[in-house]
Amino acid sequence: MIQYIFYMDQKNENFSDDLVPLLGITKAGIIRELSYSELSVEELSHLFNMNKNAINEHLATLELKGYLNAYFKGNGPGRPKKYYKLSEKGFNLLPKRYMFLASLLVKELEAEFGQDRVNIILGNIADKIVSESGWDQMPKDLTREKKIDRLHDFVSALNRMGYYAKLEIDGDVVRIIRHNCIFYELAKNNKSLICGGLGNQIIKESIGKDFKIKEKFSEGSNKCVVEVNI
Repeated sequence: MIQYIFYMDQKNENFSDDLVPLLGITKAGIIRELSYSELSVEELSHLFNMNKNAINEHLATLELKGYLNAYFKGNGPGRPKKYYKLSEKGFNLLPKRYMFLASLLVKELEAEFGQDRVNIILGNIADKIVSESGWDQMPKDLTREKKIDRLHDFVSALNRMGYYAKLEIDGDVVRIIRHNCIFYELAKNNKSLICGGLGNQIIKESIGKDFKIKEKFSEGSNKCVVEVNI
């Protein structure tokens, strides 16, 4: 008989796992165990020391959310047995270290080519980010109303990228307030390149050069505030 080792301590309420707050400890455990191998209800029941009905309820919820795929597999004579495996959405729940890799890449690029050259590369990346967001640079010589309309469109483009941004109008000054930084983890260790280079370049490519950054995540604020004169 195959012996399965349960790597999570269900009795430990302080168990630290990124999936537990999202799914609960049992469902998080199922996701983790299915990342090791595809399992049947019987195997999961044995693994978690839970009855099959309880396991089936957890599996049904996870499958409904799109985290699992079920399939049938024959094991010799008799009826095929139902197995579960992670879907692509379920696999994406598992911890990734993209920011760690990206930070190392940025540091290696800076060491190899120097900060000026890396800023040019980041400027090219900013062009692509702005272009793929569906935003065209704001034309010059627009009326005040048209500029505000265009800035509303820019904020919508930022929100499509995940910035959680809003617009505030104060006379002839418009503030673009971003409550999220999509490069936050990368920027923590690469402030001059990411905040000063890539972040600024995205704004320049979008609304031109007439702006001031009043608050920054990288300076301890809980938001980034850009002021634009109209």
